[in-house]
Amino acid sequence: TIIKGSDHFFNVLYEGNGGGQRVGKFVPFTDNGTIAKSCIFDSASNVSLTRTPGSAGNRKTFTISFWVKRCRLGDQAGSNTYGQRIFFAGPSGSQFFDVKFAGSGDTGETNSLHIRAYTASAEQIRYYTNRTFEDTSKFYHILIQVDTTQSSASDRVKIYVDGDQITSFQTETQPSQDYDTQVNATEVHNIGRFTGATSNNLDAYLAEFNFVDGSIVAPSTFGVTDTSTGRWIPKSLIGITYG
Repeated sequence: TIIKGSDHFFNVLYEGNGGGQRVGKFVPFTDNGTIAKSCIFDSASNVSLTRTPGSAGNRKTFTISFWVKRCRLGDQAGSNTYGQRIFFAGPSGSQFFDVKFAGSGDTGETNSLHIRAYTASAEQIRYYTNRTFEDTSKFYHILIQVDTTQSSASDRVKIYVDGDQITSFQTETQPSQDYDTQVNATEVHNIGRFTGATSNNLDAYLAEFNFVDGSIVAPSTFGVTDTSTGRWIPKSLIGITYG
């Protein structure tokens, strides 16, 4: 029987209405941003954002960052079974770099993140995450760093989701050193669909899509952990040199 609790437990006495007191570690911050709007991509409408660079940029080193909220899991509406494209750079299906959510016809798990580059009749980069993306109620932050100049093959492609690096893959094909992707080539770049086709389109919201030419940018540039909820949220974008 414990007769006097203060002899056995550490006690803190708070007086008042509690408005000025917090229990536990609380680190307030103000460096957070609000994304007021997003683009909705409807696969049936075959819509995309498109740009063809007038001159080539850095095809070896770049960073892609975006927030995505899925509207449909698995394949796009219709009969196509090869998932949903988020980003596609290249003239055709024989020469490209793309980022997509895998579909039922892919060799990787449906709804996993699939990143690959294809040239010379072979896949030069190929990643299927073990993690799948099946929560349609939230925005995921996805960041992809590519730097094929790195001497260590494992450093040439890095993928982060909500600030955490993904290290577990179903398939992991690392690019050769100094490999030139189709990103930043003078070829069409699409956000939301496949080049030259009406298949593999995206059904999702996209917000704050950032592309940085020639630099590797850390996840902390784009997001921060909300210390009151533990969730990864967007922050105000400053100090980015887009190239």
